[in-house]
Amino acid sequence: MYTNCDENTNNPLADVAIGDVYQGGIIFYILEEDDNGYKAGEVHGLIAATEDQTTAAGAEWGTAGSAEWGCYEVEILEANGTAIGTGAQNTLNILAGCSEDEIAAKLCADYMVTIDGATYDDWFLPSKDELNLLYLERDVVGGFANFSYYSSSQDNNISAWYHNFIDGIQGKVLKNIKRRVRAVRDF
Repeated sequence: MYTNCDENTNNPLADVAIGDVYQGGIIFYILEEDDNGYKAGEVHGLIAATEDQTTAAGAEWGTAGSAEWGCYEVEILEANGTAIGTGAQNTLNILAGCSEDEIAAKLCADYMVTIDGATYDDWFLPSKDELNLLYLERDVVGGFANFSYYSSSQDNNISAWYHNFIDGIQGKVLKNIKRRVRAVRDF
């Protein structure tokens, strides 16, 4: 899906690093040998949006810009991947099984950035492990609220995984509780 090649050559890019502004966001992870999607001799990884994705709804106390995970009391089939490389598929599965507006996965899937004529519109809600990597590089990426962020990893029909960006704790929360949202994409 992602070729990671310079437009003018057919050579994989090797000179990108964590913290680089690249393809509509900021690189926060470079895939390693045991990661899903790793290809020997090529550089691939994860890019974070430069800002949180927010709802159009009015701000509520403590939840300004936050969204629900969505479909409380509904088991979304195959939206329970937690590993690196599972966030994109989780997001597609959430969207296929939950038609609610302004949920976390939809905010990410609807996000797009155009830079120098190139539009990047393949954003997704990160999995539990991808969100942990984003937390570890939060100072490099920047712009995070002192709040909890949703992952695309469902726990069961009533809860999903989140990551607290204040203290680093990961946990499960009811899907109808609002949390912050930050889109990521593969490169």
